[in-house]
Amino acid sequence: MRKLFQCVKKMSALFASLLLGAVACSNLYPAFGGSPDEQSRAKINKSPNFDGKTFVNLEPTPTGFQKAANGEETSWLKRIFEIAFPPDGKQPSEPLPSLKLDTTQIENGSFTWLGHSTVLFKLNDKILITDPVFHRASPIFFGGKPFTMTYTPSVADLPAIDAVIISHDHYDHLDYQAIQEINPKTTHFYVPLGVKGHLQRWGVPDEKITELDWYEHAQLDQLHITLTPSRHFSGRGLTNRNTTLWGSWVIKSPLLTVFFNGDGGYGQHYKLLGEKYGPFDIALIENGAYDDHWPLIHMTPEQSVQATVDLKAKVVLPIHWAKFDLANHNWRDPIQRFLTAAEKQDFQTVTPKIGQTFTLNKLPQEDWWSVVK
Repeated sequence: MRKLFQCVKKMSALFASLLLGAVACSNLYPAFGGSPDEQSRAKINKSPNFDGKTFVNLEPTPTGFQKAANGEETSWLKRIFEIAFPPDGKQPSEPLPSLKLDTTQIENGSFTWLGHSTVLFKLNDKILITDPVFHRASPIFFGGKPFTMTYTPSVADLPAIDAVIISHDHYDHLDYQAIQEINPKTTHFYVPLGVKGHLQRWGVPDEKITELDWYEHAQLDQLHITLTPSRHFSGRGLTNRNTTLWGSWVIKSPLLTVFFNGDGGYGQHYKLLGEKYGPFDIALIENGAYDDHWPLIHMTPEQSVQATVDLKAKVVLPIHWAKFDLANHNWRDPIQRFLTAAEKQDFQTVTPKIGQTFTLNKLPQEDWWSVVK
């Protein structure tokens, strides 16, 4: 019994040491981000979306594993097993067909999907990019590796950027290395409350960052940029869950209105935003990384279609798929299910290759994924 007690004591001490080491690493390693400064903290404390400890969604949104609709339970042990023994088709077995960004094709009203939630577009002579992620969707050098492509987009391909639009601070949306690379060629960053602290730690000057709460807006010449609600959560470390805000964005120019949903589950906010800001000329809608056991923080393709309807969007670009393996579904599943669900809807779905530039007058609608093994 004494030996057993000593063994348990040693294991507890080892676990405590590992936990302390992980917390220390998250505080020291810059990829884990920074903390809000005094000015940001004062604004956070006044936010109606902050409860005194964390930010909250408009609707109750548990972020842990949920029981699936069929009653199936899950656990971390089961998830680890699924990661170790993934099903067939979870990742493409050959490089995805993609194109190098051709900056000569960039014009007012053009859009280029660069994979996952990264979209480059030009409105009113201003070039904007959403959630620029060009490396791993993880803080360290394992996990989160992007799929292989015939051409992998990079920050070096980009022209000068007038505005970087960030939806929230998760690793597949806020890329530490990409922010450092894109900073010298970027005029300004627009972020939700609290995210400014990450950028500050990574060397972005205060004067280049505008930090907004839900329904606050900023003006960039003739562009009206508004942070709007989404149904999600945030955090980059072990101790900062929901201490920064997440959101979607409405970007309105004299000629076009764009919606970027960032990340999040389906909810009443889509209809509210459609009534308040719609109709939208194009919506950039999350469509991937869903699971029956986290139904409130990511949409299924069918819900993404309904969100598009709620927003009153004329055109939709499904994003958040075909770059990272972030959930236990076939890599093609998101786009195939989306197109099936959208067949009888009034909006048009655009399906460009990664790196392909298009305008709303000429929408690429090729099923390029069908030729990949």
